[in-house]
Amino acid sequence: MVKLTDVTGIGPVTAKLLSEHKIKTVEALASISLAELKKIPGLSGDIRARAIKKAATDYLQSKAVKQLSTSANSVQTTVKKVANKKTAANQPVNQAEADEVKDKDKDKDKDKDKDKKKNKKDDKKKEKDTKKKDKNKKKDKKKKGKDKKKS
Repeated sequence: MVKLTDVTGIGPVTAKLLSEHKIKTVEALASISLAELKKIPGLSGDIRARAIKKAATDYLQSKAVKQLSTSANSVQTTVKKVANKKTAANQPVNQAEADEVKDKDKDKDKDKDKDKKKNKKDDKKKEKDTKKKDKNKKKDKKKKGKDKKKS
């Protein structure tokens, strides 16, 4: 059960004060008019009364959202279970269909492996080309250095 003290801004003293004025639940606090709330000693200030009323309303809204979220998750779980059952029902009926599905999966795996190998070869080639370029740059620098010394 929800206590008044669960609402932000309401401590034990304020909860007791509200209880003495027959406001014992968060729902009752949220539904009371601002004018009625201001009549309670200790809550006569406009800012305090508004803050407590707003906090109670916000608390109830967040609680409702959590409940909706929980029920939505429950529905989602049910849908997944039904979908899984239907998927199981759509499985290949005979062995020939099952073998055909397996063959298609194997072909896909082979294609993926080929792509991986090709990518590795391309990477190695790029790496070799980069190393060659670096060597040529070093040679050119040495050559220029020697040419300058001769001049």
